[in-house]
Amino acid sequence: MSNLTPIGIIAAKDMRDALQDRFILIVTGFLGLAAAVALVTGAIALRGDLATYAAAKATLLSIGKSVDAIKAPEFYPLRLLRGAIEQIEIIGAAIAILIGYRAAASERGRQTLALILTRPLRNWQFVAGKMLAGLAVLAVGLAGVLAGLALLLHLTSGVGLGGDDLLRIGLVWAVALIYTACFFLLGFVLTLHMRQPSHALLAGFAVWLLLVLIAPQIGDTLDPDNQVAGGVFAQLHIAKPDQTEIMKRFASFESLRNGIEAGSVTKHFERFSFAILGIKPIYTGMAIAPILTEMFANLVWILLTALGLVSLALALPLNPNRLAKA
Repeated sequence: MSNLTPIGIIAAKDMRDALQDRFILIVTGFLGLAAAVALVTGAIALRGDLATYAAAKATLLSIGKSVDAIKAPEFYPLRLLRGAIEQIEIIGAAIAILIGYRAAASERGRQTLALILTRPLRNWQFVAGKMLAGLAVLAVGLAGVLAGLALLLHLTSGVGLGGDDLLRIGLVWAVALIYTACFFLLGFVLTLHMRQPSHALLAGFAVWLLLVLIAPQIGDTLDPDNQVAGGVFAQLHIAKPDQTEIMKRFASFESLRNGIEAGSVTKHFERFSFAILGIKPIYTGMAIAPILTEMFANLVWILLTALGLVSLALALPLNPNRLAKA
């Protein structure tokens, strides 16, 4: 411990405290359970489809016909992670706010924050140590959830996962870490600087409600294609050139709808994850490199959001006397 920097000492202490907090462990376990339930339901259906194809293939072979008589279906097991992504978007973000709240409120509640800041420790080192610990907790929790889901998917779907599949899951883990870090930082900054920690928690969840639930839902609701299975144009059998002409007349409406969605970091995370995992049909079977190129703007938005909050956390001055009164 003596060889650690001040940032490392603060981070190590906070990580120990977080891992001893049963509430954090329980809510993380709940996230994994909720995602697993959504995954298993789809995996059972996929295994049924696989069994149906195998039975049809066996029947053809038994009567002396070629299996070329039926087209071999393509199975994409990563699509079954849709429920997990949605759980991370909603529950994962909420857990991150709670972890950020705990990181700041723990010192305030024990009246030790003012004492810590009297030590030979710069304010930014204290904040950086707390943030590093929070990111580590999020990283471990998300890794555990996604690794467990990958194993469960491999065992229950009947379709094995290859190296490319694992790489895609790894990319989603990395971006999910940055995404949840945004909400951790939100909860941490608010709790560290607002006079009442309880008010900070309420403010954090108000922002969560706006960014995670309201803005994406408004964007989805205003999209006509989401109201009809397969899309309005597909159901009405409207040709592609005609679709383009129709959409030109609704350019202002579409800009407003897309602007509402683009204001939410949650929507950017969803777009990236759905593309990488092939959940959105147009990206199914597409190589990773072109997807990353197309999703680059979404990645930048998520990263800049996180970096902006990191900068804010490091730049805001701490007032130990005021915080000690919490």
